Amino acid sequence: MAVIIREKRRIAGKEMEVKVYKTSEPILSKEERESAEELDKFLHEKMKQVEERLRKKGLLKLRGKKGVLKLWFELGKELRFVDDCQLFSEAHRRWLWRALYDHSPDLAPGPAGSRASIARNHFRYCYLLAKRFPNMDFVLSLGDWSWWIDLFDSPTIQNDERILEWISSKHQASELSRDELRKLINGIREEFPSMGMTADTTVLGKGELEQKLQQLYDRVLRIGKSQRRTMKGTMGV
Repeated sequence: MAVIIREKRRIAGKEMEVKVYKTSEPILSKEERESAEELDKFLHEKMKQVEERLRKKGLLKLRGKKGVLKLWFELGKELRFVDDCQLFSEAHRRWLWRALYDHSPDLAPGPAGSRASIARNHFRYCYLLAKRFPNMDFVLSLGDWSWWIDLFDSPTIQNDERILEWISSKHQASELSRDELRKLINGIREEFPSMGMTADTTVLGKGELEQKLQQLYDRVLRIGKSQRRTMKGTMGV
């Protein structure tokens, strides 16, 4: 399996755009090359459809303006199609985000640059935003797009998507207000390493990670066990 991206290369003294087949395999077979071409055509058509729907909603005019968070949230909802796409494997999803820059320049914040990288990809951030926080009103209440970028850029959160999933679960359970959620997020970003851990939490099992996050949750929000049980009982959890 491979994903096609387009890069600028200098060939015979001239800068040219060339197709690059990104794959984890050492040798690209004919079948894999054909599958990559099929995926490339699919992404082109799919993103044109997405762009047209967002244009009809009047959201594209927000690009580069203060209210752009609405556009990026709706784009993230549209990108949920990647969860069901059978044309690429999970291992190649990282290249898929980069490929979207080639097919939807009007849905990117600008030319492919740092925000097209695997780790800090704009399309991936939009996808995570809408997937983990599906209530747009709540998303808008937490901060503007730059606030969300700061969240996703945080090494601790960026390197381990389980942390974002855990934060989302707290929000979905209605345990936290807007201000409490902001405080918790800031606590994880700023204080989690102070627990004697590095930004790399992927070495932890799910249970150990969630235990440490819960400890931080209790400390940052100053919620004891009895108080938390009372909160859950009130909510019928």
